Amino acid sequence: MFRKCLLTVLVLALLPGLGALAQGDGNPTIAILRFGSLPNVDITEGAILDVLESYGFISTEENRIFEARRDYEGEHITIYWGDAGFDFPTVNLMLEDALDKEVDVLITSGATVTQTAVHLTSEMDMPTPVIFVSTPYEGGIAAEAACVKPDHVAWVSATLSYDYAFSVLLMQDPDIERVGVIHSISDASGRYGAEQIMKSAESLGIKIHTAGVVSLSDLRPAANSLVDAGVGAILLPLDSITSSGLPVITEIASQIGLPVFYPSFSAIYYGATIGAGSSPMYANGVNLGRILTAYLNGDVELARVGIGTTGELLVGVNLDSAEAQGIDINEAVMAEAAAVIESGGTTKLHPEVLAAIARRGRIIPLEQRQADDQAWLASLHCTDEMIAEQQAALDAAGE
Repeated sequence: MFRKCLLTVLVLALLPGLGALAQGDGNPTIAILRFGSLPNVDITEGAILDVLESYGFISTEENRIFEARRDYEGEHITIYWGDAGFDFPTVNLMLEDALDKEVDVLITSGATVTQTAVHLTSEMDMPTPVIFVSTPYEGGIAAEAACVKPDHVAWVSATLSYDYAFSVLLMQDPDIERVGVIHSISDASGRYGAEQIMKSAESLGIKIHTAGVVSLSDLRPAANSLVDAGVGAILLPLDSITSSGLPVITEIASQIGLPVFYPSFSAIYYGATIGAGSSPMYANGVNLGRILTAYLNGDVELARVGIGTTGELLVGVNLDSAEAQGIDINEAVMAEAAAVIESGGTTKLHPEVLAAIARRGRIIPLEQRQADDQAWLASLHCTDEMIAEQQAALDAAGE
């Protein structure tokens, strides 16, 4: 594991941007690990590399090497890559391999990978730092409030709005009377999400039928109970079961003929019929890169970095899932869609999404970005008072 050390003035002059963190025997080592290959994850990873290049950790040539997800020992940083191929048993093996390499930081994507990473590292005497993207308090991964979290984790949270997801559901089916909700009853995010969905439905006179689950094996009987209740669609909250089990849920939904709505734009890449929420892709990667480089430079303590929120709300449509479920997507939804998947590939991308993709490889010089980066990180700083206030609020709420 690497330790904090003060570099000499000479080294700082030669290597602007590297700052005060480095491995005792050379350069820092990070592992970038994901549950599976998805376009949005590729963009996020590319943005992290671009920030590393801005801060002098990698060269332009090394960026191209790392962009191909090749393990490589660069001049100033070593990066290992991992991909579980959407296979749950592989997640543990991938993480154990990274930890066996004694990497200095884990960068993770996908709820399953992140949950496992946080769990494994939390059991270590000196936990390996974990930095990741999630939705707010997704699956009870690691936090109850922005500043109440394990000291060795930090992350960027995509914007979440159940009201927005519900509005898109009504855009698809304005006459719907009953909506089904499958949620985990074992973590706070599932209970919170179900409550928010019920609040959104209450003012509209729409009946919500909930099915609580504790494991993936409960998903099929839960879905069948919603069919028996006569629901016209399934709207899922973000929690440990729905995040990990979304491919399972969408397969079941195809068999019973119900569309699946998920409050995250990128959920369409995992099989959701309609994803309605945030997936800021490049911006997420930039913000992860800001946290990572500041940590490597010794400019921040992860224990004091609160949860940063990024992203605008977008709609995505998976026509393959819709066809399997016997669902015709409303023209209004299609017109609103920022991305459409058909025949296994993306056939439509909104200009905003294209702009995010186009930004890959556009390196902002350090002198042009450093002030903004520092201001953003400062906005996330957790003081003792903030931590105490948020913990008190949680205690008062009975969390």
